[in-house]
Amino acid sequence: MNFEQAKALRIQLWRTTLDDHDFRMESPEAHRSTLLESSARLAEEGLIDRIEQFEMDEMANAAYWHAVEELQSNPTIFRPSYGYDVLPRGGGPRIGTIFHSVLRLDASSSDSLRPYDGKVYRDETGLVLKYSSSTETGSIEGLVLTMADGRQFDLIEARRMVQGKVYTAIEDPDVYRWMVDVVQVATETRDVDIVERIRPFLELARFRQCSTCLDRFGKREDCTVCDGQGFVPKLLSRSYLHNSGG
Repeated sequence: MNFEQAKALRIQLWRTTLDDHDFRMESPEAHRSTLLESSARLAEEGLIDRIEQFEMDEMANAAYWHAVEELQSNPTIFRPSYGYDVLPRGGGPRIGTIFHSVLRLDASSSDSLRPYDGKVYRDETGLVLKYSSSTETGSIEGLVLTMADGRQFDLIEARRMVQGKVYTAIEDPDVYRWMVDVVQVATETRDVDIVERIRPFLELARFRQCSTCLDRFGKREDCTVCDGQGFVPKLLSRSYLHNSGG
């Protein structure tokens, strides 16, 4: 393989990552980091010059901001880095958890010989859940798990891995308000460092933007849905609220 062929192949791999919509939406920070690390290696190996690296990094940054804006308007998405409590849609106790796409049922938690009960995969149809010890399967749309037999379960965001540490969802509305304001200013000024540090915690919080006033100045103050706060609690399963003391 000559120089031009090697360069074309590596750049094509970079572009494949850039165009990976699922990776970009599920983890914008990791997607951007992967692209920047790849372009840096290409430059170090002499396959691209610094101008080409700059242009590739600009595309990586543009993809990141596009993902951030999309997620702000539609935050309901399954993320492998999250930990979810799995609860029946019609009410009832938690049946298990999904963390890093691995399902562990509460009923089998004491069985040391069974490390997990199922895994979430992505195939040509979307996100699917496959049990490890049976033929049971399910599909995930948004944050709803639907089994093949019709049973449905809510996936309640409970924890998330951020830079190697597991954090639980923020429940303090004042902290949430502060994060919203900081991320908004940082997004307007394109301050990637601040957004990358705070956005993962903002997404995990127990609140979401009010869909009526959209947290807009001039509309928020008179909004009766959010009482002027600009945000509302995320819709949680009734059984979850009961079990968590809500």
